[in-house]
Amino acid sequence: MKSNQQSSLYQRVQLDGKWFAILPEADLLHLLEHGSDTRKMDSLDQMTISDQRLAQRLIERRTQAGLSQKELAELADVRVETLNRVEKGKTTPDFKTIRKLVTAITQHVES
Repeated sequence: MKSNQQSSLYQRVQLDGKWFAILPEADLLHLLEHGSDTRKMDSLDQMTISDQRLAQRLIERRTQAGLSQKELAELADVRVETLNRVEKGKTTPDFKTIRKLVTAITQHVES
């Protein structure tokens, strides 16, 4: 996992060679490049899409690593309830929580 702070507006994390912000970087760049040309969405819609994508990716990585929610939560030192809410797209984790989860999965796979 590599991380890089691109600006004060968002932070990035690299998963499997692909850079992500709260939403995939390609989507963010598309929105930034095409601002007025892009279909207008309110911030709630943008957050929902972002949460769903993050949740899907996290579930994929966790299951590929052969980890249960409880196991990943313990490895990442986060509450299992927090992980459950993130995977259901009910909450947007902060960057620190995302980093803990990704690091725990990566270390588990590499061990």
